Amino acid sequence: MKTLQHFNEFVKEITASASRKYKQEVLTKYKDDEVIQKYLKINYDPYLVFGISEKKLHKQVSCVAYPADNVFDLFYWLEKHNTGTDAAIKMCQETLAVIASKDQEAAALLEELICKDLSIGVDSKTINSVMPGLIPTFDVQLANKYFDKPEYVEGKEFAITTKIDGGRIIAIKENGSVSFFTRAGQRYEGLVDLEKEMLNRIPDNFVLDGEITLLDYKNYDSKDAYKQAMKITRADGEKHGVKMLVFDGMPVADWKTQYCPLSWSARRKTLEIIFTKDTYVYFELLPVLYQGTDTSKITELLDAEIARKQEGVMINICDAKYDFKRTNSLLKVKKMNTLDLQIIGFEEGSGRLTGTLGAILVRYKDGNVVKVGSGFTDGLREEIWKNQGKYLDTICEIQYFEPTTNQDGGKSLRFPIFKDFRTDKTEADF
Repeated sequence: MKTLQHFNEFVKEITASASRKYKQEVLTKYKDDEVIQKYLKINYDPYLVFGISEKKLHKQVSCVAYPADNVFDLFYWLEKHNTGTDAAIKMCQETLAVIASKDQEAAALLEELICKDLSIGVDSKTINSVMPGLIPTFDVQLANKYFDKPEYVEGKEFAITTKIDGGRIIAIKENGSVSFFTRAGQRYEGLVDLEKEMLNRIPDNFVLDGEITLLDYKNYDSKDAYKQAMKITRADGEKHGVKMLVFDGMPVADWKTQYCPLSWSARRKTLEIIFTKDTYVYFELLPVLYQGTDTSKITELLDAEIARKQEGVMINICDAKYDFKRTNSLLKVKKMNTLDLQIIGFEEGSGRLTGTLGAILVRYKDGNVVKVGSGFTDGLREEIWKNQGKYLDTICEIQYFEPTTNQDGGKSLRFPIFKDFRTDKTEADF
């Protein structure tokens, strides 16, 4: 009781101002206070799961249970019995009743802690900046944009998968218990179908990374599937009709330390073993569409996936470890646009392309010239270079990501790629 009242005074103090600097000063004041540290860990540690929501906490239960001797004993018991049973609910209710009879304010605070929804205006990173290592971090690998740095992929082996328009979900099976989290470390509740299948079929002490979508997502456009899936997952109670599309995974130990030295290829091999030895309904391993070093496959498969009404494709660098941050090891490629432009010149290549075509020059809006050096086979480069007169002034189709404006105000195209000659056209089409 005294520890809870002490923490309540801390909560009042840190919430007295919205200033980030002020809150850091308060945290610094209590940085060596073990009681404050324990309560902060109870509220912020994503791996401390109690299985009690606000709705459950107010449920009418008829079983017999006794109040905990102290608050920390209650949380220790809830951590060990985190399935939200009637016995757990009753113990919480009895403990709250005892505390409320002495201090209503402290009881209200304890209720927020049990449900892990106490808000004091700081996040885990801020707490860890003052109390290093107190709260385990929960970061996921996030993709950079391929078109920001397409040359990064050149010469590397990579694998292409479909970009799923879903909600990120992390599924953790540890010591026979299953938990689901959002990318921000918030717990998904009520995924009973996924929980049962993971308990029965996924190896213990393993983490799956993926997207949650509709069970029959293939019957929907990607955006419609996303909207329907989010509607289901945001509802209260048990959630049915959704599945997890898995694209990565690793041992729990690596996830918790936020360091996984295994390459994408090694992680993928483990997933393929898991998903080929059994049949799954609520989990599906996202298939690899292509693996190799041919970068022309990127736009080819992007077009194919867009035609299937998918959002795009993802590029996985095969020898890269899992980065718990935004990284070039995982790249996202979304829909591109096309224009029909007139060829007005040619540039010789350099290095390997010396003596052949390096790029064509095309006329864009307001007389601006755009250089296009991607999308050509070696044979086509030689053909164009040797027969420049034949191709000068002809119309060609250029694929690009988005229009841009140069520093001098000139108009250009971001990541232009040659697609084909438009022999059916004699004029450019912007």
